[in-house]
Amino acid sequence: RLRSSNMDTEQLLNKRKNEKYAYILAIITQFLWALNGVQMKTFRTYFPEIYSDNTVLFWRMFLVTIFGYCICKYKNVHIQSHSELKHLKWFLCRNGTAYIFIICWIKMYSYFRVSTISVIGGVTPLIIIILSVFLLSEKFYMRYLIGVFLCIIGSSIIIFNDRKPQSKAQILNDNIFAGILFGIGNISLVSLSVVAQKALTKEGMDVDLQNYYFGLYNCVPAFIFSILLRELTLSSLKYILYVSSNGLIFYSANYLNTLSFKYIAVSKLQPISYLCIVFTFILCAILLGEPVFFSDIVGAAIIISFQYYHFINPPGRTIPSIEKESNINNENN
Repeated sequence: RLRSSNMDTEQLLNKRKNEKYAYILAIITQFLWALNGVQMKTFRTYFPEIYSDNTVLFWRMFLVTIFGYCICKYKNVHIQSHSELKHLKWFLCRNGTAYIFIICWIKMYSYFRVSTISVIGGVTPLIIIILSVFLLSEKFYMRYLIGVFLCIIGSSIIIFNDRKPQSKAQILNDNIFAGILFGIGNISLVSLSVVAQKALTKEGMDVDLQNYYFGLYNCVPAFIFSILLRELTLSSLKYILYVSSNGLIFYSANYLNTLSFKYIAVSKLQPISYLCIVFTFILCAILLGEPVFFSDIVGAAIIISFQYYHFINPPGRTIPSIEKESNINNENN
């Protein structure tokens, strides 16, 4: 009985250690997602004559595809054909919707400032938590809803004070209704894709193999539409390299995000997603010259406060203290 108790405590300690490692990976991931979004906003501004949504998607995901393929070959990871996949349902949920929700995401940059887009995406974690509980049978904690509710309050304080005009680097469309429709399409499909990503990781599909297929399912349709619409051009190496560098940031963020799913339930990680909003506001103020309002600071403070509490007091069973464990040992002796 004593040996069993020690083993349980050791396993719980290892689990808690892995969860903290996953939290750290998730925090780095949110910074990379924020950097990815801020750079995405600059494409149209820096290259107005040759910019198109499909060429952006093609060049950034072409690098992701090549990078994922090379790593799989280096690691001797078998690149499965579709007929070999045992989890085709999750595979299609993850990749079949990829091109659509990323195009929706790119379109949103024509309607909102970058920091506002990150706030709109704040609805996504709530959808992911609900889907993960029902589709992946993950354990539900009331703290998840409380945390998401607090973060939505913080996000709402920010978005309701969104103002125009923004900096000169901003090119915004006044048809907010169309922007909201693109936002709804994005957050709905992204939520399903993230749950599918967790399911594929849980079933043992290699992280780099997932990234390879994700890049391929984006790259191919973007290439086809670029050709059909006569948008693809090789005239600017600077444009190709700059957009491709965004693919490298995307790959790194997606890799760390998938890796963190190995150590923790996807529903536990979702509240940390709101840190992307905070990172985005900081980067936008520094790099894009977007205005920072007092409401932004208040909203960010609410979000960060919950993240800190959630990190130092993770939900679930608590680890017995050394003193309590010592008393148990003495009683058994």
